[in-house]
Amino acid sequence: MRITDITIYGFGQWVDQQFTFSSSEITTIYGKNESGKSTLQQFILFMLFGMPPKQRKFYQPKNSSKMGGRMIIMTPDHERIIIERIDDESRGKASCILEDGSVKDEQWLSKILNGIGLDTYQSIFSFSDTDLAHIRTMQEEELNEILLSIGLTGSSIIYDVEKRLDQEIGNLYKPSGRKPEINEQLTSLQQQSKHLDELKKNEGTYHNKVEKKHYLQERYQSVQEEIVKLHQERKKLDTLIQALPLLREAKRIENQLNNSNHVDAFPEHGVERMDQYRKLILPLRSERSTRKNNIEKYHEKMLEVNERLLPNSTQEPLYELLNELSEVQFAIEEKKRLVKLISKQKARLDEEIQQLHVNLSKSELDQLALPFYIEKQWGKIRANAEQLYYEKQQLEQQKSQLNEEKEFLNGQYKQLKNQLLHDAHVDELRQRIDAYQTSQVLQAENQKVHQEWQKTRLQKKNLNKRILYSTIVIASILMVTSFVFTEFWLTIVSIIVIGFGLSILRINKQTIDMIQGMSDINDPSLVAFVDVTIEEYYEARNILEEQEAIQSEIEQLNKKIQDNELAWIEWKRKQTNIYERFEHLDQQKQEQVTQYPFLVSIEVDYWPDLYHHLQRLLQLYEQLKENEQLYLQESTKVDNYIKQCEQWAINNNNQLDLDDPESVLVQLQAINEQHNRTLQDYRHYRALWQEERNLEQQLQKSISIYQESIDKLLIQANVTDEESFYQNAALYKERTSLKERNKELQNQLINIFPDGFESYFERLELNEYYVKKQEEQNASLKKLEEDLEDIRNNLAEVQAAINSLEGSNELSKKTHQVELEKEKLNTLFRQWAIRKVAKSYLVEAKKNYRDQYLTSVIQEAIVYFSDLTDKRYVKIYPPTKNQGFIVETREQRRFHVNELSQGTIDQLYISLRFAISKIMSQQYLLPFLIDDALVHFDTKRMERVINILRRTAKNQQVILFTCKEEIMQLVEGEVLQL
Repeated sequence: MRITDITIYGFGQWVDQQFTFSSSEITTIYGKNESGKSTLQQFILFMLFGMPPKQRKFYQPKNSSKMGGRMIIMTPDHERIIIERIDDESRGKASCILEDGSVKDEQWLSKILNGIGLDTYQSIFSFSDTDLAHIRTMQEEELNEILLSIGLTGSSIIYDVEKRLDQEIGNLYKPSGRKPEINEQLTSLQQQSKHLDELKKNEGTYHNKVEKKHYLQERYQSVQEEIVKLHQERKKLDTLIQALPLLREAKRIENQLNNSNHVDAFPEHGVERMDQYRKLILPLRSERSTRKNNIEKYHEKMLEVNERLLPNSTQEPLYELLNELSEVQFAIEEKKRLVKLISKQKARLDEEIQQLHVNLSKSELDQLALPFYIEKQWGKIRANAEQLYYEKQQLEQQKSQLNEEKEFLNGQYKQLKNQLLHDAHVDELRQRIDAYQTSQVLQAENQKVHQEWQKTRLQKKNLNKRILYSTIVIASILMVTSFVFTEFWLTIVSIIVIGFGLSILRINKQTIDMIQGMSDINDPSLVAFVDVTIEEYYEARNILEEQEAIQSEIEQLNKKIQDNELAWIEWKRKQTNIYERFEHLDQQKQEQVTQYPFLVSIEVDYWPDLYHHLQRLLQLYEQLKENEQLYLQESTKVDNYIKQCEQWAINNNNQLDLDDPESVLVQLQAINEQHNRTLQDYRHYRALWQEERNLEQQLQKSISIYQESIDKLLIQANVTDEESFYQNAALYKERTSLKERNKELQNQLINIFPDGFESYFERLELNEYYVKKQEEQNASLKKLEEDLEDIRNNLAEVQAAINSLEGSNELSKKTHQVELEKEKLNTLFRQWAIRKVAKSYLVEAKKNYRDQYLTSVIQEAIVYFSDLTDKRYVKIYPPTKNQGFIVETREQRRFHVNELSQGTIDQLYISLRFAISKIMSQQYLLPFLIDDALVHFDTKRMERVINILRRTAKNQQVILFTCKEEIMQLVEGEVLQL
């Protein structure tokens, strides 16, 4: 995935800004501090992963109300995607626009990124100088752990989490110690439980009081329930007394509805509808009478106009003539145009023939035929003629060049022959060189042999010294031993050793003298050599080299002379070929002149041009003949039309002026217009008649509809006349008002008696009955309240006794306090257990991740680490249980991390970051972001890191943010200066 374009609407200090990233290996974004580099990096992360609301508010621009932007990326499949985020739209969620115009959401973008989040991306594909600064403060054990964490995930998150878990677990519990919270809580709980047991021993003396208290509480609860129940019954009775008028009225209306005569079926709004239909039907009947009178009047007008129309037998021939009118008018105009055009074409044809100055007449044009291949044939003849004349000229130039070359080569050959030495002189020079070279070889061999003899002589001398010293030491030891232990045979042995040593010294001395003699014999200074100086040797060698060069030039000249002779032979062959082609060209020209005699006076060069002129003449002649034929056709068409008009006039007793065709057309049009006006009047009256007739029919339909509606109302009311209809309407209205009042009463009673009121209809009593029942309920309620007060007093006495026995609430407080301490201990223990389980899962995850990825990460890191340290370190060993990271030099010397310099640790850190990025980039092809991570490196280390970045950029986009101009110059790629 590559970022190609960035458009910022508003983000921090950037407003309406656009950046374009080319396809170069590394894109460097250079700017001084506070120039907006980090803001631009945060914008890229915002486009890919979004931001929480508080962080978006932080980057809200000061001078713009629009926060957001868009970024264009290219996927590995070369698909162009536009990612747009705007704070005010969809709460900053991404909108992805594809090449086909479809729009995708944030969830689709997450799938494109393979589910990677912001933290994971920053851990793997991004690091800065702050990461290196953090490493410089680490101790040895911490440094090993954080490097391992970076090797696993690309960041120190695992190390930070594991360290925080260890700290929190230690703060909660330790097997030994009192400061952890759980240890302190256990101690406190033991002390308070002991105190609680002592208080419980005094608990048995007041158990009876407690049981009595429970009995009184239950009795108190039951009396309260009876009072509540009695209150509910009293409330129902009060409600019934209040609703008695409504109940009695509802029962009266129900009886009235059941006993009175009634009309159950009557149309809804029947009276209003009947009145409305009667009002509407009266004006319709009046209007219908008016429409009938109009129909009769327009029918009379139609008959009067119809008598003035032309009969059908006259109309059809006239319409046929008029249909041909436009065509005949066009033919007349076309005759006029063709007369003028034919005259112009004849004049132009004569002019064209005169301009060609060719012996060609109009009659010959009629017989002239130019096949399609003639143009190519004439063009080929002209091209052949031009080519032959050109080749003939080139052949003459080549002849002159060959003569000049031949003379020059012969002169050069004679000059070089004169510079050659005699063979005897050359042999003498070669002998001098051979003698000098032989002398030098012998001298070198003697020098080498002399040096070997001298070396052997020194070795023998050194051996004599060692033998002498050894003999003296051994003899001295033996003499001292014999003297100390009085062993005289050791003295004899020491004498033998001395004799043996002197013998060997003598033999070696003879060998040394012999070697010295051999060395003197091979002394290079004593060897005799040929008397040839080095100046003579170099002079002879230079002269021979010059002679060899001259001889080589002579051989090359001989080859060029032979090439010149071959060129002459080739020239003569070309000359013969050109003569033969000229003869063939003359034959082709004669054949064309025989076929087209007018070519005899025209040069071949103008034949193709003449062809185009002839084609134009033929086209003009053909157009002239076509126009003459058209004129004849149009004249025939006009004459036939005039004859048809004459026949129509005779058949219909009409007089027409037939002398002028145009006048005939005008007369026919006048007859047709008069007929059309009369026909228009007829159609006008017919339309009015039809309109009045349609309106009369519509009025009849409307009257029928209203009458049908009235009949339906009568049927629905079950009556036969309108008077009975209105009587039923009055009865139905009265019954409807009773039903509505009944319904209103029932709704009120339902609100008063939600559980139903029908049962009260069956047993309605007089008011005195309900008053007496109300008094009985009041008496019962008063007695229950007195019993409740007695129970309350007894309960208070028992509670006072219990309180006096307890003396205080220390036991309950202590019990409550112990329970609280237990709950606190359980809470602490749950926290401790959660952290222990989390750490075990984290350790297991580290182990699995190490088994799966660490080996490949370390292998990649070795390559980067070796390049960064200029091949000084060649291996990296991951940490084990007993030791941390170890690196090995090319001399196979190993160092722990704490033994390395700070710069080397930084290089190891960067190598691990590059390695994890490369491993993960196989799955996530995301841009690699570096923010001023090289500022503390020297120039050589910067160059090595940049070389690695170039290799990485071949498969993955790399964006480098820096404030150092030196880094910008070293990268030599695309630079965006802020």
